[in-house]
Amino acid sequence: MVLELAGEKKLFREGVNYLKAQGVKVQNADQEIKRDKTKCTHCGACTAVCPTGALFIQRPEMSVDFDQRKCSLCELCLTACPSRAMSVRPTQKIFFD
Repeated sequence: MVLELAGEKKLFREGVNYLKAQGVKVQNADQEIKRDKTKCTHCGACTAVCPTGALFIQRPEMSVDFDQRKCSLCELCLTACPSRAMSVRPTQKIFFD
């Protein structure tokens, strides 16, 4: 499961410590999914496999849009995209442990 936590540094640490105390293995995400808009042909193939709705068709334009905040890093879009517009890249986020 991928879970995004945000907030004040102190409260963030308390939340992570609580999860660990409950036996949840906590690990920082070290990658993220990116979309190269110049490669995207807006075919919609990725939207059919995206379980979270992070990739969706924008209507009435019928263009593919990507809400990275909803992405669960399942990587199904990587193989579904015929133009290879989707890729995995190291994350730029800063995490506290």
